[in-house]
Amino acid sequence: MKKEEWLRGEIAKWRSEGAVDEATAATLLARYPQSESRIGWGAIIAGSFGALLVGLGVIAIFAANWDFLGRGARAAVSVAPLVACCGVAILAKARGWRSMALWEPLGILWFVSTAAAACLVAQTYNVGGRVPDLVMFVAVLTLPVVWTTRSVAAMSTWPVLALVYGCSSAKWWSGAVTGDIVKALLMLAASIPAYVAFLRRRPSRVALVSSQLVTGLVYSFGTALMLVVCLDCGIQAGIMVFWGCSALVLAIGAAFKLPVWPMVAVVVASFAATPTVAQYRSGLFSLFVISLVFAVATTVYGIVKKRLAYMNIGSILLLYLILAKFFMSRVDFTVKGIVLIVSGVALAALNVVLVRAKRRA
Repeated sequence: MKKEEWLRGEIAKWRSEGAVDEATAATLLARYPQSESRIGWGAIIAGSFGALLVGLGVIAIFAANWDFLGRGARAAVSVAPLVACCGVAILAKARGWRSMALWEPLGILWFVSTAAAACLVAQTYNVGGRVPDLVMFVAVLTLPVVWTTRSVAAMSTWPVLALVYGCSSAKWWSGAVTGDIVKALLMLAASIPAYVAFLRRRPSRVALVSSQLVTGLVYSFGTALMLVVCLDCGIQAGIMVFWGCSALVLAIGAAFKLPVWPMVAVVVASFAATPTVAQYRSGLFSLFVISLVFAVATTVYGIVKKRLAYMNIGSILLLYLILAKFFMSRVDFTVKGIVLIVSGVALAALNVVLVRAKRRA
């Protein structure tokens, strides 16, 4: 039983026993709102996966018989699942159904149906244009789905369309123009209000963590990758873009106390730091020094705050940077093996010490 459910039960007992009056009980109950759905997230995930399979199965069936249908029949078949999802959503809103056991699978099926309908209708009537324009069209059509259903999967997937738009623009034009980059960034910004509304809904921990993980990766790694592709950055500029996006996600996550974003940002920044070890004599040397400082800072933070994950990320990055340089040297391979063993033992010992310190705290 969740803490909120237990507290609501206790408050109900206090009210029935006369320990608190109706006004006080109402105030206390408002502080601990009832969970949106009593169905476990395991069932919701299973239902969502089932909805995805149903959507893909329907598409596969019609794709197999596509050549036997006329244009009108193709358009009707393409739009039918979308119309059905709209009908279910209208009915659910009218009757006040709020269970995520309904809205999560519906959001996935509605999202897939909308994207499939747009692509199939465009293909049926030979609607020309750029691929990025089709991606933009699908993004515009599916944004209301995100707002209406508040589905974790739909909300987390929608920003990916902005990244696909930016990268496809770069591929289409052999280098995206400034306007396309700005449009992609504005699309990412358009996904933020829906995400804020999702957070204000006080989702369950599973939904919160999963959405934080996906969106954190999209806004840090995904955005940086899109900018690198669009701007055709070199190694040095690309590393700085990844660090910049990671720093922004880290700052936002820390400022608004988002549980997963800081960790995702640190992982992405550490990943971006790995190429700095390759070119010691070039302009990457300064970035290599920054990577060392970042690794040390992350390790120290993990030790001071007793956060094993941060300590391990920082120490592994630090060992990688140092050992990679060491192994590039002409030192005897036996010595290198001994250094590897010592490094592994030191890392394990550091983990043991920190775990014991956490238990004593």
